[in-house]
Amino acid sequence: MSDLRFPRIQAAALACAISLLPATAIAQSSDADREYREAVAHCESHPAPSVRYVVVDAARMCSLPRAEGGTVTSVPIGAEVKVQCAYGEWVRATSERPNPSVGWIRADLLGPRAPTAASLEQDYRRAAGAERRTIAERAIALRPFARDSHQLLIDALQADGDSAAAQAAILRRERMTAPKVERLAGEPRLLFGVDGGYLIAIARIDGAGRYAEAAMPESTYTVWRGFHLYRNGAGDGLVQIIDRGDAVGLGMEAQVRRPPATERDDGLSGLASNESLGAGAARVEPNVSADERRAVERELRSVLIRQRMDRAAIDKALRPYDEKQRFGLRVHAVALAGGQRLLVATADAAVRPERAEQADTSLDAVLLLEVSGRQHRNVGEIARETAGDMIETHSFHDALDLDGDGQAELIFRLHQYEGNEYQIWTRRSEPGSSGRWKPVYAGGYTGA
Repeated sequence: MSDLRFPRIQAAALACAISLLPATAIAQSSDADREYREAVAHCESHPAPSVRYVVVDAARMCSLPRAEGGTVTSVPIGAEVKVQCAYGEWVRATSERPNPSVGWIRADLLGPRAPTAASLEQDYRRAAGAERRTIAERAIALRPFARDSHQLLIDALQADGDSAAAQAAILRRERMTAPKVERLAGEPRLLFGVDGGYLIAIARIDGAGRYAEAAMPESTYTVWRGFHLYRNGAGDGLVQIIDRGDAVGLGMEAQVRRPPATERDDGLSGLASNESLGAGAARVEPNVSADERRAVERELRSVLIRQRMDRAAIDKALRPYDEKQRFGLRVHAVALAGGQRLLVATADAAVRPERAEQADTSLDAVLLLEVSGRQHRNVGEIARETAGDMIETHSFHDALDLDGDGQAELIFRLHQYEGNEYQIWTRRSEPGSSGRWKPVYAGGYTGA
């Protein structure tokens, strides 16, 4: 890998080292502020706007125009940067990748044209030795999931007689371009949620009906690691981690891609696991018949009235779901093993406050109806009002046999005041339960 990349941990160490000497820290902070103001003033008085492109595998953007200036972000190869001015060996610039940022980049890391696979291959053919390796690494950074990019590096290493490095490059190529699901040594069976293209740990699965919060070591979120993906009650290929895991409030998440996609898809959602789960125990259908929807509306209205919910909120909760306003009724059909059909409904709406000082309050409801011909039986429900910091609303996520007992579990998302988590429901079979569904576990919280 090119030595132009600056490790995040080193940047963090430089940023934090001053705190060991408080008096020195104050002086250095003052010097840094002065340096920043002088550099920006120079930039404003000597503008030299242009558009440039990162030509190395990644360019470190700094908060000050020097190597020890602290890292703002790492701008990937090929990214467009809009230069504002030059300041010695540095330019002040903005970039939209990987996120909107402004800072200082070394001018020699930028060029007038974005590198392409063809231009890098031409550079590679003209180069030799260590320079070939550097160009090959840039080709991999530009197209990390293209086998021909990796082959350039493998060829360069083999030509140099570095068989050990060539073998490592081959293993990296296979890991990145042909991912497989791995369960690490000693690792329990793990359940993850996939939401917006992010992988979020939900639970450790300890056996039939047993779930526990899982402490996730860094190795869980190793870049290029693969996990089984499940959607609508069935297996749907795999997802692969493409960036290291980051803390999000109290939880952890990592960006994933679904091959052959080459980047995160913010519309990707489902469940994931480090081991095969019992697919086939359920099939989720997004559409229900008009008769089934009416049956849900009748039963749910009856449940909410029985719980003495606000009548205006009930009417609003039973309208077709409004994605923008985030209220209304959603109904899914789940075909369970054995031919049983289950209607899964969630409804929510804001409740009109009785007093001006009353906290925001929401109606939250879940209803499960078992279908038998034209008959419908209530086999599970939640009907409540939640408010303030404790506000919660349900949305149905998926159905899957998580613990391998041949029976599906239902998985919901719990949307909370400042975060989200997942809730697992199972059907109780003990005497007196009448086969009703109940929540048995909640976990995988991400948020503040």
